Amino acid sequence: MAPRAQGGAAQPATGTPPSRPERKPRDLKVAEAPAAGRRSITDVGTLLALGMFAVCLALAALHAVLVENQASLDDLIERNQQSRERIDQLQAQIAFLDSPEGLAEHADSVGLVPAAELVLLTPVGQGLLQPPVSDPFSLEFSGFQPTTTADTASSGGDTPAPGALARGKPSG
Repeated sequence: MAPRAQGGAAQPATGTPPSRPERKPRDLKVAEAPAAGRRSITDVGTLLALGMFAVCLALAALHAVLVENQASLDDLIERNQQSRERIDQLQAQIAFLDSPEGLAEHADSVGLVPAAELVLLTPVGQGLLQPPVSDPFSLEFSGFQPTTTADTASSGGDTPAPGALARGKPSG
């Protein structure tokens, strides 16, 4: 039997690949390059994502700085509170030491004893007491006698004997 023709087309010979059916040519055009100022949606989305990432990174850095500053502020507040407590303790100690009980306790601790009799001193009014004739703070008033030139020559120098000034009288 002889091969039949289907649809008016002849069958190709065996061993050759079948030919493709021919398609109608479409009206294809060459696309123009996009304008320089025009962005595609993916470019805008990428820029927005990068911007959001940069904002989140900046917020994280700002948060880290705030946490660090808050920690140092907490340390300063704690030190300030400890200083206030120490000041309060010292003020209470000063108040006790200035009180009669504190003064009596300190006097006992250094070996002072109460006086045998109580003497009240009264101030003297203006013009009722004659001024001193000599200076009460001078060395002569206290009984100190300066060394004479003969004493200095016998002692062997310009300096008085050891202990002479400590007693307030020349050694001799």
